[in-house]
Amino acid sequence: MLRAFHLAERTFLGPLTPSVRTPSRLEYTWEHARLVRYKSTKKPAYPIPVLLVPPLMVTPTIFDLRPGHSLVEFLLASGFDTFLIDFGVPTHEDQRITIADYVLDFIPNAAARVREVTGQDLLSMIGWSMGGIFIILYAALHGKEGALKNAVIIGSPVDFSKMFPFGLLARIGRRPVVIATDIMGNIPPILTRTSFKMLKPIGILHRYLELLAHYWDREWVAGFESIDHWVDGFIPYPGETFKEFVSDFLARDLLKNGRILLGGRPVFLDRFTSSLLVISGGEDIIAPAGCVEPLVNMVSSKDAQVIRVPQGHIGLVAGSRAPELVWEPMARWLARRSLREK
Repeated sequence: MLRAFHLAERTFLGPLTPSVRTPSRLEYTWEHARLVRYKSTKKPAYPIPVLLVPPLMVTPTIFDLRPGHSLVEFLLASGFDTFLIDFGVPTHEDQRITIADYVLDFIPNAAARVREVTGQDLLSMIGWSMGGIFIILYAALHGKEGALKNAVIIGSPVDFSKMFPFGLLARIGRRPVVIATDIMGNIPPILTRTSFKMLKPIGILHRYLELLAHYWDREWVAGFESIDHWVDGFIPYPGETFKEFVSDFLARDLLKNGRILLGGRPVFLDRFTSSLLVISGGEDIIAPAGCVEPLVNMVSSKDAQVIRVPQGHIGLVAGSRAPELVWEPMARWLARRSLREK
């Protein structure tokens, strides 16, 4: 009866998931990027603010998926003054945006604004996937001047030699990718979305069979809808950034060897000294644990820790068990490192 009721409700009344986001205030905007500060009903318990850094090709709503299952909502309830940098939706004119633009312009601007409006000298950053890579590059390039006290890196690869089969495919197809990207400009979302779904073609069928089996469970169906809607909302990937990532990171694995140049400056990971928490997914087929966890041995942080959880790439930030396996241990780790230093 519940299955029939929920099916009828979705068919005639629309999605079960309310399209409500955590209230926020626009703090800063430049080009297509913007910085928002989330509103809380209570005063932050910790003075050091948190800046969320999303990956490219997707919308940052993955951090604020739905009421009752939102990383943003969780961080606010845990007492953190929470900000988000939204890189916006790239247009055709943005196809020349590079990784250096994100690391040397967008993120430093956001970090400076966060410190300005909070009156704090330091901040923490949380990044997932490519967002985590941006934080790593930022911390390695700016060192102590970047004012980054704590970094939480979730599912972000650094040893691309262990990123099978993507590293191999990038080495084989690097030249065709560059040519195709020059023709297209930005990578259209239909390509990234289709590629993402085809990583586990059998998994797509399995997921819909699971939906049928769980149609009686309103919360499960709401979670399915939220993730499905988010995946269908992929956005263009800036062409120049995509070429750089495929060529320099995936194909040639230059990051761990200190051979990445951003704005003419080499990126040396041993300049990364912030407190570091690395969270990897034991079931992650996009960024396997073996290519994520080596970061703790590449940096100079005296305070570095790895947590591996039985989750896939999306599950790390938005899965049904993310609050228990990822959000709660991350909040405890941040809490101990977010008090004002004497």
